[in-house]
Amino acid sequence: MSPVRSRRVDARPRPWALLSSFCVVFFILFLAAFAVADRGLAPKLGIDLQGGTRVTLIPIGQPDEQDLRLAQDIIRDRVDGLGVAGTSVVIEGSNIVLTVPGEDSSQARDLGTTSQLTIRPVLEVQPVAEGDVEPVDAAVGDREAVARAVEEALEVRQGDPEELIQRLPEFRCPEREITAGFEDQSQALIACGEGAKYVLGPVPLLVGEPEDGERLDGQQIVKDSVSSGFSQQAGQNEVSFRFNAGPGQQGSATWSRLTQEYLQRQIAILLDGEVISAPVVQGVTPVGSATSITGSFTMDEAATLAGNLRFGALPISFEDPNVDNVPASLGLASLEAGLLAGAIGFLLVLVYTVLYYRLLGVIAFFSLVISFLVTYVMLVFLGYTVDYSLDLAGVAGLIIGIGMTADSYVVFFERIKDELRDGHRFRSAVPRAWKSASRTIITGNVVSLIGAVVLYLLATGEVRGFAFTLALSTVMDVLVAFTVLWPLVYLASTKPLFTKPWANGLGRMESLRADSAERRRHEQDAEKDGSDPGSERGRGVSATVRGPDGRPTDPGPASPGVTMILPRRDDSEEEGR
Repeated sequence: MSPVRSRRVDARPRPWALLSSFCVVFFILFLAAFAVADRGLAPKLGIDLQGGTRVTLIPIGQPDEQDLRLAQDIIRDRVDGLGVAGTSVVIEGSNIVLTVPGEDSSQARDLGTTSQLTIRPVLEVQPVAEGDVEPVDAAVGDREAVARAVEEALEVRQGDPEELIQRLPEFRCPEREITAGFEDQSQALIACGEGAKYVLGPVPLLVGEPEDGERLDGQQIVKDSVSSGFSQQAGQNEVSFRFNAGPGQQGSATWSRLTQEYLQRQIAILLDGEVISAPVVQGVTPVGSATSITGSFTMDEAATLAGNLRFGALPISFEDPNVDNVPASLGLASLEAGLLAGAIGFLLVLVYTVLYYRLLGVIAFFSLVISFLVTYVMLVFLGYTVDYSLDLAGVAGLIIGIGMTADSYVVFFERIKDELRDGHRFRSAVPRAWKSASRTIITGNVVSLIGAVVLYLLATGEVRGFAFTLALSTVMDVLVAFTVLWPLVYLASTKPLFTKPWANGLGRMESLRADSAERRRHEQDAEKDGSDPGSERGRGVSATVRGPDGRPTDPGPASPGVTMILPRRDDSEEEGR
């Protein structure tokens, strides 16, 4: 017997070790969240909770998935470069959706209109009087009207260079650019910039390309080479960049030829059909070398130009963006509604567990609060490390996660009832119940986690927020159940207070346990009748002795007609520990 008892002692739960491990993990997580958060321990909120702007970019035509993902990466880089905090860029179907939390969403509109960066030689330039613009009748979002306006504008703005130069003095720049992405790059074009209007030549063909081949644009610029700052040599702010020059890459060779051909003349850089810079070529750029643009622009203007060169070229063009604004007041109302729903859920769980499980219910509610706190700190940490924003659907996932966590605790307590019903005492029932309940908790949560992961991978938009928080709360449920709830309930089972039926809420189960024990004694009486009292089952065991009339008698030598009632070995051993 001694080897068996030694093995059982080694397998005894270590509640304090589990609780200590959890405290260490939670403390490290708390410090990590506090270190990365710049607004205190507050998670980042989506636009439906704090207000903001949602911009939907609809591609022109049917772009392939590779172009969509490239455009998404470029827009995301542009967002990071402009410092637009809290903005997310996701692909929904064939559209790209930008969400910008907060009230200041003007930059989101600019990001949404960014399409293509091209380079054209300047053939003619004339000044434009401030405010002298041509209204555009086509309303934003009216596709048919915009299409007609684009067609009419291109008839006037592109064609033979000599005709365009003659037409330039009478041309009025439109109040907004609508031809970006529609112009023919092989033809000359009238374009406008800040304070000037231009006649531009065709976009240069890359060296070695046929007439209908690839042309020089922003995609040939090496992104990492773009920089801005103050030039000590020129005494002005400058923007420097270079074109690609690797095997099969002709961007630098084409640019070198262009600077040689247009030496001491202007070359225009266009973004979305608008001239953003038209520097004068001061010298020929050798193949593989960098080019610097200097001028009287400010540091902010230099940084903006550098950002346009680095992130402005997209492989596809978009229609006018659909912009949805969520007022901050509406977002606040949604946030308050979500918090109220969560508070009501917590309160109902507290009332139910305390009324039904008494002090065990208090332990369950405490574990539930701990689970919520861990999940909350994780959301704060993820918000500032992977830019996760909590939206209203995510709040719904958290609330459902609370219910699922409470359900895991109920499974444990009901297993304790089952063990009591089988005749075990409370102290021995707890570890027995946990052994079976833990498997059920793991199985149930794994199923929920699989469902949440599949939903996250297949869904888009707000549904992914719901799936993410549901999966996160599921993982936290397992963590807290194994490292907080189980150790606390085990420790409680060793305290006399928690063994009292009125304290643990299992009073009826205690009476059922007594009934079950009595019933089992009668069953054992029936099984023992006619059996050999000297058999191995009864040998060497001290037990209650009943005579033929069923009344207890003093233990003595076994004799015919005497039944040996064996005590439950598990309870005696558990109580003796």
